[in-house]
Amino acid sequence: MKRAEIIAILLLFNGLKTYAQIYPPSNTRIKQLTYLTQNLDSLTRSFIKKGFTIQPGLREADGIFSNFINLQDSSQIILETTTSSDSSDWRRQALKKYGSHIAGIAFEVDGIDSLYQKMILQNIPVSPLYKSDKIYFALDSIAPLDVVFFLKDSSNQDTSFSHHYNHVLRFDWILLSPSPEIENKLRKIFGIISTLKLHEGCCDFWRTGPADDFCFFRFEINPPKAKGKKNWLFIEPDGVYFAY
Repeated sequence: MKRAEIIAILLLFNGLKTYAQIYPPSNTRIKQLTYLTQNLDSLTRSFIKKGFTIQPGLREADGIFSNFINLQDSSQIILETTTSSDSSDWRRQALKKYGSHIAGIAFEVDGIDSLYQKMILQNIPVSPLYKSDKIYFALDSIAPLDVVFFLKDSSNQDTSFSHHYNHVLRFDWILLSPSPEIENKLRKIFGIISTLKLHEGCCDFWRTGPADDFCFFRFEINPPKAKGKKNWLFIEPDGVYFAY
């Protein structure tokens, strides 16, 4: 083998090694968004008009009603409301403060123990790691948005993008509205769970998930409803974009 060929191979190997270090494969992908609304029927109709197929969900005794939308990559949208008259109900409190908004986002993870330890080492406030019928933990102190990481269910591997009744492939973009303090926490979190960080114009954005099933996250201008509140994090209903 000629010296030039050896050098070329070494350069290629180093290049691939550098690429793998900069853009490691992400084992954390968005799995679920929960819309909290004051009018479930109206929100359901608006999704139907956009071409989504709705599945009837839970009708619980304590007044929690929900519908579901399954996307082609097996991720899910939950449309949820409450009819509870209990003033301590967190859903009722959140609707009173913020109106209809996205109140929950869930990620699925292959190595949840490793991710949990990384969060702790980065001084990111998290709940305890629960290991019952479902292994999960949540970010702490970012109400009104509930952000949960749970262990991927290896028994559910159907991520086919074809032959699906819903024409929407996946979540494409999610625009977050955080306070400055919460934004600093999220930048640390994205540094842990993202495949890569990009910058365009005035904005940073991050990609989570594998190359064939990813979602971009970007920070949005804080809405008027968040003014006067020290810490907040939520997503406006029009802050989510889909890949078709």
